[in-house]
Amino acid sequence: MSESRHYLNLKQEETNFNLWGLKEFEYHLLRESSLPITENLLFLFNLYLSERDDPERLTLPKAFVTLEHLFGQTMSFFDEWKGSFAFPILVELNKENGRFYYILKVFDHRGTLSFTWYRIVETGIDDYDINIYRDPFELEFSQEEMNKFLSYFYGYLIGASRILKKVPTSPFLKKVNSNLIIYGYRDGDFFEEEFESNEDYQQAIQDFEEVYGNNLLENKSLISSVTLAENNQF
Repeated sequence: MSESRHYLNLKQEETNFNLWGLKEFEYHLLRESSLPITENLLFLFNLYLSERDDPERLTLPKAFVTLEHLFGQTMSFFDEWKGSFAFPILVELNKENGRFYYILKVFDHRGTLSFTWYRIVETGIDDYDINIYRDPFELEFSQEEMNKFLSYFYGYLIGASRILKKVPTSPFLKKVNSNLIIYGYRDGDFFEEEFESNEDYQQAIQDFEEVYGNNLLENKSLISSVTLAENNQF
């Protein structure tokens, strides 16, 4: 991996996780040799529910800016009606019983942060249907281990977002059309709003653009350069 590539190292119990931000073309190449893992929706629901009333919770704008800082720019390949970003991450697991490679795609779906795993198959991918979701491979990365890692990773994102909150951020606006949600940064703070009517939704977008211009999705970093604490020290 190039030294300039976005990289993060995390360690949990006896497993060492190396994470690299992927370019969009890299994601598509690896996706052709990977198997999707069935999501544990109940676990994810409980994860979000646990911080629902926390004023410092990981809102969409905080998640977007934090993920962009850690792993580079979002892909353009996502459901633009139901979401607004997707960050593909190559995850290398170093364990006592071997080294395994996964893709972790972090994206938003109807206003909620979502996580999808793909197991990279190094040889013999032609023997598999890459569109069929499979249960976790229990001997290498079990469902329990996935849940523990996502809890840990989610906590890392929360900690990183609290540091980045203190760093100057450019005004921006993103939208989730399916749920009439806008979010972003303005007047020195993050915001997230959901509307009951399309008229109010479109008016809010227009009001933002009148003040800040059309900053919906520009290919530039939204946040000033900052060094986060290493090894998850938040």
